[in-house]
Amino acid sequence: MKKIVINENNLTDNDIELFVTRVKGLIINSRGKILLAHNNNSYQFPGGHVENGETLNDSVVREIKEETGINVLVTEEPFLVITTYDNNYFNSAKKVRNEIFYYLFKTDDVPNLNETHYDELELATEFNLFYVNLIGLDKFLNKALDENNIDESIAQEMLLVFEEFKKIYGEN
Repeated sequence: MKKIVINENNLTDNDIELFVTRVKGLIINSRGKILLAHNNNSYQFPGGHVENGETLNDSVVREIKEETGINVLVTEEPFLVITTYDNNYFNSAKKVRNEIFYYLFKTDDVPNLNETHYDELELATEFNLFYVNLIGLDKFLNKALDENNIDESIAQEMLLVFEEFKKIYGEN
């Protein structure tokens, strides 16, 4: 698994007030399309927080099911983990270490909205799912960034994940 650390403030784990662990899935179908979520005026890969006592694999299966209604099976470990040390996590003034583990899922199963379980924020911010072409995902994200349709830090993270994905798996 590739590991990337982003620590612009040179924080150490001793400085950290909160440790956050999340999982995300790149869900790609046989037609070369990737499933994205859109809510809170931003795009993202489906996923969410790891709950106490939960393994990463169990968490990603649960989160993908909750957000997409798709049942996935973990057949390989995450291909990437990005650890970010943040001095002001989402403008909270908290020092946070955020680890996000990225998994690849290849499936032609489509979202089943009857099987989703959105939290209050997702419901309040009109959580939506849609497919975009995998080839050209970077152009899609850059256009969203230019048009202020995506949070800048999320866009940069997604672009970084996509670059690492292409290095590991190729562009198809």
